[in-house]
Amino acid sequence: MVTVQTQVVENVDQVNREGLQRLQENSQDLTSKAMELTDSWGQAMFIMDKHLVERIFSTLGFSSIICSEVYESLRSLAYVRTQDKKPVVTWHILDAACLTLRGVVDLGSALSDVNDNNIENFLDDNIDIFDILMNVMPEYTRNLMFSPEVASVVVATLGGNLSSYKIYDLAAKYGHQATKDLEGRRGVSTQFIRSLTLTISARFHF
Repeated sequence: MVTVQTQVVENVDQVNREGLQRLQENSQDLTSKAMELTDSWGQAMFIMDKHLVERIFSTLGFSSIICSEVYESLRSLAYVRTQDKKPVVTWHILDAACLTLRGVVDLGSALSDVNDNNIENFLDDNIDIFDILMNVMPEYTRNLMFSPEVASVVVATLGGNLSSYKIYDLAAKYGHQATKDLEGRRGVSTQFIRSLTLTISARFHF
């Protein structure tokens, strides 16, 4: 599949049907990144239903056309199937899909300007969408904890450079929950890291 270069759309509400076409035109890179992100998360898979996908893309600010059709567009890529061969959509493709809809084609370096020095200012500037995303996340994500090292690898898969220490501090401040066990293992909620990466993917200016 040929990767199609295009200009990045800064405001996601301006993404039109050409964005949906980009998902198909860049399907090989998109699904490859979804597989890489699956590994980054430790090969854990979380299947999403259409309603949740629509709510997330609506929260991110995409148009009604994108919100109503993006689930089937992603499902048609068939990058994950159930035992009865039905394609499904998992969390692992959402950030890459958001970036692809906006016109980003080099997913491996998409977030290369995101780092420990600018992430807090970025979050403060986009706290509106971040807070709404936190509330949109399913209940289970609030208590499903991953190490900040895993979260750092997830961000790095898209080219970002956030240290595990910064992510842990951000989770405590903005996500209002971070954990540490008796042997020093730290945890940040899936709710937080999903909201963080989606906010970056939708609002970061390239």
